[in-house]
Amino acid sequence: MPPPGAKARVTSVKGTDSVRDYAQDVLKQALTILVQTGHSPSDLTRMVRNLCSTLAEPERPFDPGVIPYVAGLPHIVAHWYSDPAFRGPDGQPLRIPLRGRGPTLAGLIRRLFPHQDVTRVMQSLLRANAIQRRGRLYGPTDRYVALTRDLPSVHVHGLMSVAGMLRTVQHNIASGDPSATLLERSAKNPYIPVRALPEIHRRMKREMTALLWKLDGYLRSWEVAPGTEPTTHVGVGAYAYEDPIVTGKKASQAAHDPPPRVRRRPAARRRGPRRR
Repeated sequence: MPPPGAKARVTSVKGTDSVRDYAQDVLKQALTILVQTGHSPSDLTRMVRNLCSTLAEPERPFDPGVIPYVAGLPHIVAHWYSDPAFRGPDGQPLRIPLRGRGPTLAGLIRRLFPHQDVTRVMQSLLRANAIQRRGRLYGPTDRYVALTRDLPSVHVHGLMSVAGMLRTVQHNIASGDPSATLLERSAKNPYIPVRALPEIHRRMKREMTALLWKLDGYLRSWEVAPGTEPTTHVGVGAYAYEDPIVTGKKASQAAHDPPPRVRRRPAARRRGPRRR
């Protein structure tokens, strides 16, 4: 993420209109879905007003230039793993210098951020633990970038995910042509024991990470240089949910509540030998 007060120089994003449009996009999609499922607009207006009255003003206004910045950081790592010029004989990503001859981190960065300060992007990758430095050489930490170490990036990433999901749901609801709908699939089960959650989440993360990496490679096979022809942003995401949420709570009520009482049938009375 750019340091506080620094604006990302992204030519595809324009001024305050993008701020208003982005917020309006999320609100419009969410409110439209709620109204279409039977919620009153007047009730929603009152709910939104009441909810906003409980929130404090943000420390700084939203910068739309952060959106492509956060989206591009994982893309740098993906190219590092997929481009043969940045892989060694064993197929693993090379450790490369920031600048110099041959493959460099600056070269990877400029693919996604041709107008950004290379050092600033490199520092963002380090803060996100996406790359590690040994001497003058850099290498990726893993195939994917976990943004958990940089809270502003976490918030922006979450905003992007919510906006994309809402946009797809609303598009599919409004579409009258089944062939024009976008991918929207889910698997759910309402009777999962709390004790199984750690194992289930490990399994889902492992399998979805492998699948998403495969799909990311497929999308990169269609990638063209910016500005060469009309393009759009295509992505696929995955998330797991709990209702109510148990994982991560310090003292989960579900984990500490006594198990539900099961009504048992009364035991049949044992009868002794019948006497005549």
